[in-house]
Amino acid sequence: MRGYIFGVIVLLKYCICDDWHDFDGDIKDFVVGNRKLFVLTDHRLHQMRHDLYEEKRKDITNATHGNRVNILVPFDTNGTLITCGTFEDGYCEVLDINDITNSIYYESKILVGPRQDEKSVAFIADRYLLVGKKDDDAKPQDTIYTVVTLRSTLQSQQGGIFSKNAEMSEAIIESTVRDVEFVNGFQQVSPSESYLFLNTKTDYERKVLVLWMNSSKRKKTEIIRSLQAATIRCCSDKVRPVLVASTVIPSVNSVIWAGVFSAQNQQDPENSALALYDISNVQGHVNGFCAYGENPCGSQSGSELQPLNVVFKYSSMSAVAAVRTGPWIVLFIGTSDGQLIKLVLDEKFTAGCPIVLYKSDDERKVFPKMHFDPVGFKHIYIALKNQVRFKNVQ
Repeated sequence: MRGYIFGVIVLLKYCICDDWHDFDGDIKDFVVGNRKLFVLTDHRLHQMRHDLYEEKRKDITNATHGNRVNILVPFDTNGTLITCGTFEDGYCEVLDINDITNSIYYESKILVGPRQDEKSVAFIADRYLLVGKKDDDAKPQDTIYTVVTLRSTLQSQQGGIFSKNAEMSEAIIESTVRDVEFVNGFQQVSPSESYLFLNTKTDYERKVLVLWMNSSKRKKTEIIRSLQAATIRCCSDKVRPVLVASTVIPSVNSVIWAGVFSAQNQQDPENSALALYDISNVQGHVNGFCAYGENPCGSQSGSELQPLNVVFKYSSMSAVAAVRTGPWIVLFIGTSDGQLIKLVLDEKFTAGCPIVLYKSDDERKVFPKMHFDPVGFKHIYIALKNQVRFKNVQ
């Protein structure tokens, strides 16, 4: 009998008893690695198992030394978690991905992420850290604003790991557009390609852009010089010029991408639209974006990307993620009023009826990022204010 009771206790300890975890502060970012899930709040970084059991926590700021972590990137193949923040003049720290209290490397006096509380994008592009952000140090009279940097993740001749210098130059994409907001980005593994998605605003109009680079190049400057770009348009019924969230859809012979676009009118019941695009062949250039040192910086030569299909319209979509199940595409949509919606598409990108999988009692907005468990894609993780939840999606 005693052995049976002990077995029950062990089972209860390691079973998935709850499908959510509350934190003592609002969630600023969260990422999922091959073995762990990491959640960032204002004051702490939390290391969790995939069943949301908390294993470790690391304080990132206190009353004496303020700090805002702005880069959180798992580097699974290297067994590390890269974090960067604003403490003093900026820093980056490499943590053990299995124990975030174990600091492997620390580099100070380096500002990799944004200084202000603005959106940025960071991910591993082959062996480099690709970061998209506005140039915090640009002066009002400046005409060039750095938007993308490619940094090393290995020791450089200059002594630091996170150098942006390469081959007597700098691995930078420059822009003459001051109002830039990064939304999302990813690396396509085979072939090795990097995609960045951003909103831009000028005195004349808003645009959504996609930037493409060949990540298979050995040198950082070669990757930057491979830059191609295009404008993404949505939609034919009304202009929705702001990208809210996006995801790549696993495909064999093409790169299918889904984006949530907004008309910026919360009173409109079809304010946001979810549209699919083939971004396999991004070619050309867009005004005001160029590799470091080009003069003039970028002239319009690329074609506009139009949707393959607009599959869903709603008043307040805020997030999207996708998986494939045989010939079907399954989309998961988060909303600003706390819903998680499932939408299935057939081979012709025709949508079935949407199904509400979850609804927040207090209508907390679903965080723009949603992640699947990396093993079997059987669960999806969503964040709402100070809470992470996971739902079975099969």
